Amino acid sequence: MNKIETDRLILRNFNENDYDDVYEFLAQRKEEVFEGYPDITYENGREHLKYRIDNDEFVAIQIKETGKIIGNVYFGNRDFEARELGYIVNKNYQRKGYATEAIMEVLRIGFKDGVHRVFAECDPRNECSWKLLESLGFVREAFFKQNVYFRKDENGNPIWQDTYVYCLLNDIHKL
Repeated sequence: MNKIETDRLILRNFNENDYDDVYEFLAQRKEEVFEGYPDITYENGREHLKYRIDNDEFVAIQIKETGKIIGNVYFGNRDFEARELGYIVNKNYQRKGYATEAIMEVLRIGFKDGVHRVFAECDPRNECSWKLLESLGFVREAFFKQNVYFRKDENGNPIWQDTYVYCLLNDIHKL
């Protein structure tokens, strides 16, 4: 990805120098109910960064003013000119409009480049996430019962979660 600037952010590929910031925002999700990183440690966290460095589907969210990486937007390639959207923002930088600013720019570029459909999935209990999607014009298309898990209980059994699926089509988006 080429480096892209918005009013407050730089959107770019990850690099090795981003490690401490990436570890910080991922470690905050160690106990996260919705989609956590329960086994992350400072040592194995480098694998999460390496995966992001080697994958153009991950976009680093960097604050222009400070240079701090505060999260990422995931814009995964799917069949039929579709993309899957995901996002993580450092808890110390949430509710400041950074996710909205970053996602809007990623969507704008994706739609300009011919993406037809963008979908996102989130836990129905994650009200902040689905409200963000709705504020961006996404429409809830589905509600799946117990279709995914990110953790297992002490006996190794999956802890199933429900999922909302949201969609935004290129022909109705007004970025």
